[in-house]
Amino acid sequence: MMRLEAPNFRKLDQTHSLDFSFSGTGVNVLSALSHFGHQTSLITKLPNNSIGQAAAAYLRTLGISLSSVVYGGDYLGMYFLERGFGPRPSKVTYTNRLESSFCQSNLEEYPLESIFDGASLIHFCGISLAVSEQTRKLTLEVAKRAKERGIMISFDCNYRSTLWKGYEEARPVYKKMLELSDICFMTEKDAIYLLDMHTTPTSRESQIEDLLPAVAKTYGIATIAGTIRTIHSTDSQSIQGFLVEGEKVTYSSAYPLQVLDRIGGGDGFSSGVLHGVLSGLGSQETVDFAIGSGILAHTTYGDSPISAIEDVRSFLNHQISDVVR
Repeated sequence: MMRLEAPNFRKLDQTHSLDFSFSGTGVNVLSALSHFGHQTSLITKLPNNSIGQAAAAYLRTLGISLSSVVYGGDYLGMYFLERGFGPRPSKVTYTNRLESSFCQSNLEEYPLESIFDGASLIHFCGISLAVSEQTRKLTLEVAKRAKERGIMISFDCNYRSTLWKGYEEARPVYKKMLELSDICFMTEKDAIYLLDMHTTPTSRESQIEDLLPAVAKTYGIATIAGTIRTIHSTDSQSIQGFLVEGEKVTYSSAYPLQVLDRIGGGDGFSSGVLHGVLSGLGSQETVDFAIGSGILAHTTYGDSPISAIEDVRSFLNHQISDVVR
């Protein structure tokens, strides 16, 4: 998607100029992983015009391969961002998403054999399940075919209430996707509302420990991860990560967080978990790395995380400097 932002914390009706870049959950995760040293490739369709060319050029700067990108159509989905300040929350307004080249694309347009060749993991987002019936079928079919080839499936629930007609519509679709998933990003709220599960504990930690191991067992998911976020104001929060493997739940430390750019912060955490899994890190090291990655993503302008492994390790080792010279 194209991100169009009102500069200097202004609202749209206060500005006559917009800063633009390109974004999307998949782009954000791949950007972070490419900066961690992994080879990444984006599966999408871009419009065959100057906007599509600009998007492709931007993706290359993030280290993402375009070998799985196809071209055609006229539109790219866009969103307008009004960044919040203090008690005023940020506001996102979407447009042209249904008409975008990707949302209008069909399975037959993508070179699946070459896409899957050499791949060890493929990441999906719940938003693609929700945008349209066409993207839903495309997502589930690609995930199914990747699973048949032994490719690890990663899935971020990313439930968006504005894109569904309630949890009842989303529930059967999410269950199909969870049955294919090896790694899943979700919280106890997803288990309660999306999967209609019940729990008696009242604290978030107790609900996580009660519900998410049961989700992992039911759907055969090796790893479930997520964050516990406390919002003090738009730019002041605290965050803690958790990792569920079987019956075992591992937590990171909780960190205070000053937010520069909220969009893409969760993708920073997700990519940290994927890096840990792909690199064979232990549970504690993985969740610690993931929370460091997620926090740094909040401190970087733009949606797509660009921190290196050394940046994350320096943060975790409390090596905070005024200026690095």
